[in-house]
Amino acid sequence: MTDGIEITDDMLLPYSDEVYEKDDSRPVLIEPGVYSAQLMDWCKQFSPQFRKFTLVMHFRIEQYVIPGWFNIEPSDSKTTIKAGWKSNFLRMYQACFDKRLDRRDRISMRPFEDKPLVVEVITIQRDSNQDPMAEVNHYSRVKRVLQVEEVIPF
Repeated sequence: MTDGIEITDDMLLPYSDEVYEKDDSRPVLIEPGVYSAQLMDWCKQFSPQFRKFTLVMHFRIEQYVIPGWFNIEPSDSKTTIKAGWKSNFLRMYQACFDKRLDRRDRISMRPFEDKPLVVEVITIQRDSNQDPMAEVNHYSRVKRVLQVEEVIPF
């Protein structure tokens, strides 16, 4: 501090030789609870560490982007998901749309797109070995989509 004025990194940035790039992968921590959200994007990934396929969904909640991860089965489709009948994702999907699916190998992500969602956010406090993390390392994730709200055009 200088003369009661706090100098921040943003103030010094124009005078820096370094190129500053915003790191969007930094985990976000918000209060656990139920929030209004919008699906920004989704992708399928293979995790070599856990040797399983995962659906990663990114949700905009206020000014934050919070991820949600769901175990899925491998598939070649770029537009649909394949999940087990007893998987958290398939059960969540059926509950959101109050519809019993006939197939589990062609689950469309389109019904989530461009619609207001209600999601449950939790705080991750343990690492992959179930060891407690320091509080400074806690972060948020979307546990599940509770509801997809239909948009009624006027």
